[in-house]
Amino acid sequence: MTTVYLVCAIVGGVLLLCQLAMMLLGLAGDHDFDDGAHDVDAGEHGAHPVDADYHDTSMFFQLLSFRSLVAAVTFFGLAGMAATEAGWPTYPVLLSAVGAGVLAMIIVAWLMRLLYSLRAEGNVHIENAVGMPGSVYLTVPSHREGAGKVTVTVQNRTMEFEAFTNEEKLPTGTSVVVTGVIAPNTLEVERVGQ
Repeated sequence: MTTVYLVCAIVGGVLLLCQLAMMLLGLAGDHDFDDGAHDVDAGEHGAHPVDADYHDTSMFFQLLSFRSLVAAVTFFGLAGMAATEAGWPTYPVLLSAVGAGVLAMIIVAWLMRLLYSLRAEGNVHIENAVGMPGSVYLTVPSHREGAGKVTVTVQNRTMEFEAFTNEEKLPTGTSVVVTGVIAPNTLEVERVGQ
């Protein structure tokens, strides 16, 4: 059994160090398939978000990832070698090795879950602009005769959008409020106080 523990410790340790090096160098691929959020362009009718959520699996399958399995194999081997060197009998050695492997798998899975909870989606969803105040940057022609430009703060970002209005011309500097989304980068606005 000592050979099994040694092989597990070496193979697992090498893979663990490779994963660590790849993460530090930014080479580790991160693929997340929890959910999808897709924007569908509906032309003049606006952009409508489409979300797809998948049901969570059991806790056991959440523990299984390549990283957590590598950690389990590594610590299985290390604990088995340590217990064998300490002169423990075969069954307690095996039990401690399995326990250390399972514990390492649980800790790594928990740490990865904690790290993934820190991520944030950086996409700006234009529909969040509806109701937000803004300012005319380039004159917006009256009654949808042409597009102007407005600056609006959406999701803590000041952004520039094309804009139309159903009102009279909105000159540069006019305070406006967004009343609708016309296209993925085009808003409908009206003068504040209307």
